[in-house]
Amino acid sequence: MSKSTPLAYAGIVGATFFWGTNFNAGAYIIKSMAPISASIERFAISTLLLLLIFGLAGKLRLTTLKNNLAAFIGLGLLGFTAFNLATFFGLQTTTPINGALILATTPLWTMIFAVLLEGERIDRGRAIGLVLGLLGVGLVITRGDIQVLLGLKVATGDAIILAGSIAWAANMVGTRRFVKDSTPLETTKFSMLFGVIGLIVLGFIYESPMASISTASLSVHGAVFYLAVCGSLIAYLLWFKGIHAIGAARTSIFFNLAPVFTMLVSSILGVLPNVWQLLGAGGVILGVVFASGLVFGAGQSSAVKVRTGLADKAA
Repeated sequence: MSKSTPLAYAGIVGATFFWGTNFNAGAYIIKSMAPISASIERFAISTLLLLLIFGLAGKLRLTTLKNNLAAFIGLGLLGFTAFNLATFFGLQTTTPINGALILATTPLWTMIFAVLLEGERIDRGRAIGLVLGLLGVGLVITRGDIQVLLGLKVATGDAIILAGSIAWAANMVGTRRFVKDSTPLETTKFSMLFGVIGLIVLGFIYESPMASISTASLSVHGAVFYLAVCGSLIAYLLWFKGIHAIGAARTSIFFNLAPVFTMLVSSILGVLPNVWQLLGAGGVILGVVFASGLVFGAGQSSAVKVRTGLADKAA
């Protein structure tokens, strides 16, 4: 295990924490702003900050953008535009429970893509971790009511959210597979740039972004700024760094920690978890432990280890 690996794991957990709190902040924002408009403001701020902070420092190479233009466009539309909009439009015709359970399958799709495109293998620890993680998320969301699971029906909204889950999985594997000679910072910045462009185009088609943004209160803008800095800029940097360090499939399992962090923040705000949510959180944590190789050891193939070393040098 390289010296950077523990830091990569810590960064991934930090990213999922920020994404977990996105639900808490987003619930407040959505009361006053249209969803796509809020997404536009959020990612526009993130993109601008990345450009000002790192672009002026000379850490964003135009040659990297030129050499990976097609990849960055695809990753931006998948990981930023499609994923966010699929969740929003999907929830218009399905329940939050259905949507959350379907999004919890993201690590499964990521693992499948990694096996097909990168030749990664599913070892015993990752298989156990995936099952425990999905069971844990199911308990957190359903509160132990098996009828919720049995009552799932394939609807238009379910299909849309599933498409968003697959898009996010493809984004994670594509970042490692198709982007060449790019740092995590550059991958985040350039992918986010094209994701914002996609959001702006769709925003003006389905909403009135300028009116929605201009009429929001300062507190709402403050919440959007938190999402932009912590839930977008910092979280995505940490996440892409994790993908480069330990691989897409292993990183993706940590995605299941997000609803656990959402539950913890809700508890701080006065909404205490029930016994099923606590058991589910335990399942998710155990799933992460198994999938990360802490129980059975690092289960990466030699090919994956070689790619990891190269990614660390590129970063």
